[in-house]
Amino acid sequence: MSVQEAIERIRPAVERILSECQASNGQLIAVIKRQPMDHILASYRLGLRDFAHSYVQEAIDCRQQIEHEMPDARWHFIGRIQSNKTRHLLEGWHRVHSIDRLKIARRLGRARVLIQVRLGGEHSKAGVHPAELEALIDHIGSETQVRIKGLMALPPPRDSWGEAQYFAELAKQRDHLMAHGYLPTDGGELSMGTSGDYLDALAHGANWIRVGTALLGTRLVSNST
Repeated sequence: MSVQEAIERIRPAVERILSECQASNGQLIAVIKRQPMDHILASYRLGLRDFAHSYVQEAIDCRQQIEHEMPDARWHFIGRIQSNKTRHLLEGWHRVHSIDRLKIARRLGRARVLIQVRLGGEHSKAGVHPAELEALIDHIGSETQVRIKGLMALPPPRDSWGEAQYFAELAKQRDHLMAHGYLPTDGGELSMGTSGDYLDALAHGANWIRVGTALLGTRLVSNST
């Protein structure tokens, strides 16, 4: 498929979701893991500027191929971070959304980060438990140079929490941390909402929504790590 053909295929979804974001003062991040290059370039030419990767090696490969064609793109990392990959996240990223350990924050220089929160009691999912947020932020503030910009969360199982309750809880956590000085005045961003629930996230004040298949279509099969 050519880039022009991809533009025509994804244009309706891109224009609709951008409009929904503008109505709610949110910003759209295109999640491009395992997406065809023509779809990524098409979304850029349709006006998207924020793009997210979940896998470090895929990010490196993808950006080497197309970064020169997207000169003012802003790159986000949203995947779980392995200690041995942090050197690749030191520079060139607008936001690193998935910080949940002091060890990782120490390795990221002056990166702009969001703290990933684990809500709903999901012990298998990455993220810091809300009860541990204040202590983690204190340690990050005193022991690292990263700049905390807000909080991030992944969707819970649909049978455990309703999306609205989940997003309201993350906003509540953000408000509490800001009121008690744990987050700076410019550190109140909320990164929440994906293809299936981004409208609820926007309704609850999401600054960033992370949308992949609803925006760009079916992903390619890959074993990227």
